[in-house]
Order: sequence, then C-alpha cells, then structure tokens
Amino acid sequence: MDLMLNTSQKMLMSQKMLQSTEILQMSSSELLDYVKEISVENPVVDYEEKNDEQEKFDRLKKKLDYLDASDEQNRTYYAEDKDDENENDDWKFKGSPSQSLESCLLEQINVLKCKPCVKKIGTYIIGCLDQNGYLKETPEEIAEVFGIRKEYVIQALDLVKSFEPAGVAAKDLKECLLIQIKRNNISNPLAEKIINGCLEMVGKNQIHLISKKLKACQEDVSEAISLIKKLNPKPGNSFDSGKSLEYITPDAIIVKGKDGYEIILNDRFFPNIGINTYYRSMLDKNSDGETKEYVLNKIKQAEWVITCINKRNSTLMKTLKCIVDIQKDFFDYGAGYIKPMCLNDVAKVIEMHESTVSRTIKQKYIQCCHGVFPLSYFFQSSISSDSGEKVTPEKIKLLIKEIVENEDPSSPLSDRAITEILNGKGIEISRRTVAKYRGMLGMHGTSGRKC
Repeated sequence: MDLMLNTSQKMLMSQKMLQSTEILQMSSSELLDYVKEISVENPVVDYEEKNDEQEKFDRLKKKLDYLDASDEQNRTYYAEDKDDENENDDWKFKGSPSQSLESCLLEQINVLKCKPCVKKIGTYIIGCLDQNGYLKETPEEIAEVFGIRKEYVIQALDLVKSFEPAGVAAKDLKECLLIQIKRNNISNPLAEKIINGCLEMVGKNQIHLISKKLKACQEDVSEAISLIKKLNPKPGNSFDSGKSLEYITPDAIIVKGKDGYEIILNDRFFPNIGINTYYRSMLDKNSDGETKEYVLNKIKQAEWVITCINKRNSTLMKTLKCIVDIQKDFFDYGAGYIKPMCLNDVAKVIEMHESTVSRTIKQKYIQCCHGVFPLSYFFQSSISSDSGEKVTPEKIKLLIKEIVENEDPSSPLSDRAITEILNGKGIEISRRTVAKYRGMLGMHGTSGRKC
C-alpha cells in the first residue's frame, strides 16, 4: 500500500469572524433582538433603551399651551394632530381581537344535539380548515385518523358544510361556490354549468368562449358571471387568522436635500449599548485573579460585539451610498429608471468582496419617496438592445404597461404583437417573457382585456 502526503490550504473561520459575519447580515430588528440577548448573557453590557417620554411630555405641554390660547387655528391643529397619535396613547381603548373562523364554527357545533362521535369528527374537521375555509384532507384520510368508516366522516363533513359562512369545508373553489348557490336558493342552471366547467374562463373574462362552449347567448352568460362574482370565493377570509401582521422596519431612509441625497440609518429605536463602568473598575481593584480573568473576557466579548455593530453600520452606509450614486435616476424618477447593477459593481467601489456586499444587503430595506424596497431590488439583471444599451426587467415592464394602456380596447394586442413592438424598439425579448411580465403586472391576456 502506497502512502502519499498532500498539502492543501483551507480557510478556517474563527468564532470572532463568524460572529462578525452574522452581525453584518442581520436586519435592524434581528440586530435589536441579538443585542438584547447579549445584554442578558453578558453582565458587563450596559443596555439602555432610548426613552422618548420626555419628548412625549414636551409635545403634550405644547398642545396644552395651544389649548390655553384663544387662537382657533391652534385648536384645529390639536384636533388634527391628536388623530395621528392615537395609536401611541396609553389611555386609548383597545378593542378585543376579531373572532376566528374556528371559534365561530365551534360555537355552532357545540349547541347542536348530535352523536358524540359526529361532533368529535366535526370538531376535528373544523381544526383542519385553512384560513380561507377550505378542507384539504379527504374523508378517507380523516377516517383513517379515527379508525372508523368513511360514512361517519361524510356525515360530520355535511354537518360542518351546513354552518355559516356558506362554503366552509369545501374541498375546492367549485364546491364552495355551488354550496353558496344552493344555500341562497339561487335558481340559475347556467351559473352552475359555468362553475362546473368554465371557472378558468371566467377568470380570464372569456365570455365569448363560454358562450360558445355552453351554447348560450353572451347576455345570459354575462348575467350568470355577474351572479357568480357576488359569491365569496374565500368564506374564511373575513375572520381573524390568528397571525399578526409582520411590519417591515426600513434599515435606512433616503431623503433628498439641497446637496443631493442623504442616507440616514434608522436607529431611532436601537438602544444605547456600552461597557459598565463598575466592571471596568474591577480590573484596577485588588480583585482575585479568577474574577479579573472572567471580567476581562466578558469585556472583550462586549467590545468585539460593539466593534462588529459599528463595522456593520459603516459597511451598510458605504453600500447604500454606492447604490444611491448608481441608481440616482431611480430615486429621481421612479421604478422605470432603475439601472442594471450587480454585486461586483458595488464591490469594486467600496473595495470589498462580492460576498461581503451580498451579506450586507441581505434582508435589509430602505425607505424613500417611492416607497419601501429591499436592497436586493436594486441589483437587477439586464437585457441587451440593438443600440448596446442594457435594459432592466423593470423598464420592460413599464414599456409593456404603456403599450397595453395605449392599445385599442376593442382589439387588444396579443403577446406576440407586444413582443414585435418591443423588438422594433431594439429590445431582444421572447413572447414567453412578455407573457410572464404581463402576468406580473396583473394584466389579463388578449381575451381578458377585450371590451
């Protein structure tokens, strides 16, 4: 057996490097939670949340001064400004959360007199409904869970389907709409036929094709579709889902000033952190060696975290400044003027590796006059034109939108025709890509846009 010795180089990341990398790619909310955890684990960290009570007091005092004045304009100001701050007033009455679909259905099944096994299965079915009110599990699957015959499951399922709102526990949209038609005693055989076989055409507004398929006049089809559109396709959507909304907190705000755009890191709610002076003083006192070593290690850990946070903020600022410089047209005029940009474009300017830029923009958002955008939004690929100019997908979407808005409503353009117009402008794009972008804009196909 031959033995061979090979040498190779591998990059091993230390614990400090890993920590620095993790902090770099944290969003503002994640960093806030991380600092809170550090302050609990490390006793030498001073964690002081920013207190705006004084600011609230000053504003309240100002309002009271206004109320004391006889100027009616000031009273009007107070009345208007009061509405803007209702959400932050501690004394404001907070109503109870809205009822969930599950609790609504449980109230109905609990007052019924039925077999215990049927009620038990019905309660299980209610718990299986999704937020739209649909039941994805089949009777066979539910019967297997309970180890009973399918007939008992169907009996319980029919019971739940009889509850309000009409359409709950349906397996799909078709059954949901048919349940509502039956519950409302609507006598329209054409509407039922459309639901059973032409729902996809209804979504595309293909009235003439439905009319041809069902051999009915377009007027009757239009009337039936109007009836169908009055039904609720998602009977559970008016109830509380039990999931709280996740609000996006921008990591930076871009504002336009006299000398150009200003970048402001959104650290309004970020706490003040530092090293506790008492623990620092312990290093100078006659403490035992073990205590000094423990405190020194904790201080070094805290100082490294603070260094990493400062480095994260400075790297983010450099990246944002580069993005604003390259995408100035976007901040001036809007989405249609965004330029093609890749990670390497920014990496060269800030003299860092592409992976660093990638980590810096991860899960981070900015707010500007055009709205809130993820930083990844500004890194867009391009499509070449005949003139050599690089065009972004956003620019192409804007052109497609303009073409569709200016078309003849009685004779809308096909995706092929739109593709030819764009090709005539020197943009090399396929019909399939045009159809994809049109769908992303929420625009129907040719038949759906025809008036």
